Amino acid sequence: MTNLTQAHRSRHRNPSRCPTPRIRVLLAALFTALLASCASKPPPAPEVTPSTEDTAQIQPLEKMVQQGRYLDAALAYSRLANNAESPQHEMYSLRAAELLKDGNYVPQSFQLLSEIQGADLGPKFHIRRALLTADIALTRQRPNEALDVLNSITLQLAEDERDFRRRYHQLRARTFEQLGNPLESTRERVLLEPLLDEPAAVQANQVTILDTLQRLTPQALDDLAADEFGGWLALAAIGKGADDSLPADELIARWRAHYPLHPASEETITRLLAGRPQPLRQPEQIALILPLNPQDRYAKAAEAVRNGFFSAYYAQTARPAANTDAMIDNEAPLESTNTAPAPIRLRIYEEGHTAEAFDAVYQQAVADGADFIIGPLGKDAVNQLTARESLPVPVLALNYGEMSEAPPRNLFQLGLSPEQEAREVAERAWRDGHRRAAVITPSTPWGDRVAKAFNERWLKRNGHVVEVQHYDPQKNDYSLPIRRLLNVDESQARRKSVHRIIGKKVEFIPRRRQDIDFIFMAAFSRQARVIRPQLRFHHAPKVPVYTTSHAFSGSVDAQMDRDMDGVIFADMPWTLAPDEIGQRLKADIARVWPGAAKRYTRLHALGVDAYRVIDQLNTLRRNRSGHFAGETGELSLDMANRLQRRLLWARFQRGVPQLLDTAEN
Repeated sequence: MTNLTQAHRSRHRNPSRCPTPRIRVLLAALFTALLASCASKPPPAPEVTPSTEDTAQIQPLEKMVQQGRYLDAALAYSRLANNAESPQHEMYSLRAAELLKDGNYVPQSFQLLSEIQGADLGPKFHIRRALLTADIALTRQRPNEALDVLNSITLQLAEDERDFRRRYHQLRARTFEQLGNPLESTRERVLLEPLLDEPAAVQANQVTILDTLQRLTPQALDDLAADEFGGWLALAAIGKGADDSLPADELIARWRAHYPLHPASEETITRLLAGRPQPLRQPEQIALILPLNPQDRYAKAAEAVRNGFFSAYYAQTARPAANTDAMIDNEAPLESTNTAPAPIRLRIYEEGHTAEAFDAVYQQAVADGADFIIGPLGKDAVNQLTARESLPVPVLALNYGEMSEAPPRNLFQLGLSPEQEAREVAERAWRDGHRRAAVITPSTPWGDRVAKAFNERWLKRNGHVVEVQHYDPQKNDYSLPIRRLLNVDESQARRKSVHRIIGKKVEFIPRRRQDIDFIFMAAFSRQARVIRPQLRFHHAPKVPVYTTSHAFSGSVDAQMDRDMDGVIFADMPWTLAPDEIGQRLKADIARVWPGAAKRYTRLHALGVDAYRVIDQLNTLRRNRSGHFAGETGELSLDMANRLQRRLLWARFQRGVPQLLDTAEN
C-alpha cells in the first residue's frame, strides 16, 4: 500500500494533474491484479524513446518489461503519469496502456487508452495509439474496427520507422486472418519479412505464409502474379500436391529456376516437402472394421453404418442392394461384378472391444491385402490411431479422436459429432444477431459435452451465457429447471414477499427474465417435445429456441412434433432434403432393412458418405476450402484431415421441418 499512498499524496501536491475517477478505479484494479500476479507473458512491447529528462526514472521500468513484469511496470508508469504535465502525462499513460495489453490485461488497457487525449502530440504518438487500439480490437475479435484504425495511419509510416512498420504489418496480417482473407494476410507477411531481425522469427513467418497459402484453392494460386509473392504462392501449390505429375524434387528445381532470388530458406522448403501429401491410390480392396458382435453395445449402430456403406457400394456398381447380415463373418472378399476397370473387393472385420484389439485387426487387414480401411467406430480406438507416428494403409475412422498435434498423414476422420453441431448452433445464433444465451442441457455426459462445446464457441464469439440449467432426461416434467432458467421462481418469490408485507392477496402475473436473446436446448426428440411446450407455458413463447439435429427424430411426424413449432435446428441433407441419389438409397435401405430405416437413418447416411468420400479425399486434401456434397452434410477437410460437416438449417412449422431459404442456409 506504500506506493499507492505516496501516489495519493503526490496527487494532492499537484492538483493540476489530479486523475479522473476512472483512473482511480483503474489503479485499484491494477493493484488487485498485482496481488494476484497471474499475468501471462507475451513478447515485450516495442521500445519507446523517452521525450524528457526522466531517463533515470524510466530505465528501471523498462528493465521490468525485459523481465516480463508488465503489470509492475504499468503501475509505475501510471504513477509517473499522475505526477506529470502534458505531453508527458499522455506519453506515460500510453506506455502504461501498452504494457497492460502486453500483460494480457486487455480491459484495463482499453480503459486507460480511452483516457488519453493525444490529438496534438505529433504523428508518432498517434501511430502508437492507433497500433495499440488495433491490437486491442483484434484481441476482442473485432477485425473491422482494427482495419479502420490501421488504414488511418497508412500514409503516416515513415521508411525509417522500422519498429512501427513491423508492428503495422503484423497487425494487418492478424486482421485479414480474422476477416477470413488468407490472401491479404499473406501479402502482409511477405511485406513483414524484411523487417524481422531474428532468424527464428523469419522462419516462423515463412512457415505461416506457406501454411496459410495452402488453404487457398488451386485456382486462386494459379491466378496470381509472378513476383516474390507469386513465388510464395507457387511454392504453396507444390506443398499442397496440386501437381502430382512430376516428382517433388523436379518441381522444386523448376520453381528455383523461375524464382532464383526468392527468400524462402532451405529449412522452409525441406519442411514443406516433408508435409507434401502423397496422392491416395484408388483402392482395390477395402477393409470395413466395425463392432458388429451382437454382444457389443454399438452393434446396432455398426450394422447401420455397414448397411449404408454397402448400399452406396451396390449403387455405384449397379448391383441391387442385398441384406448383408450374413456377411458379418465373411471370409472371402466380396467382388463387384460390374465392368469397371478396377473392381473393389470388400472385406468385413470385427472391431473388438478395446483399442488393442483393433490394432491387431488393423494389422490383419493390412496383411490380407487391404489398401484402404474404414473404421474404427469406437473413440478409444480412434485415439490410438491419432497417437501413431504413421499408418502403412490409409484409414477413414468413423469417429473423431482427441486432437493430436501431429496425427498420421494417412488418417482421415468422419463422424456425427454432437460437439461439432453445438458449435455450429453457436455460429448460427451469432449470425442471426443474438448475443445473450440461456442454455438447458441434460444432466448426462453427453449433455455436458454438448454444453461445453456450445459455451466455448459462444464465448469465443464474445457472446454471453446468462444462465445454464440441467434436467433429468428420464423424467417427463422439466418445470423446475425451466423456471430456474427463466427466473420465474424469483418473480413468484417477489409476489410472496409482497403478500407477506401487506397481508393481502395481490394480482400477480409471473414474468420471466428479460435479459436473454435465445435459448440453446440440448435434447433428443422425446425430451425436446416436452421442453418446448413447457417453455411456452412458463412465459417464453417468443424466445427463439435453437438446437441440434438430435431434437428431430429424423422422420417427419407432424402429430408427434406439433408442439415443436418455431424451433430452429441444423441437420444433414439426408434427413431434410436428400438429393436424387440420397432418395434412391433411402428407399433401398427401407426396403431391405425396414426395421432400422427410421431409428438409425443418420448412421445409414454416415455409411453412405464413408464409401462415397473415398474418391474425393485427394481433391479435398489439395483444396482445403473445397466441399463435397455428402449425405451427412457439405464435407470439407481441415488441416488435421478431419472431415467437417456443414449442415442445413430448418424450422418447425405445423410440426414439420421447413428448410430455411437459401440465403439463410
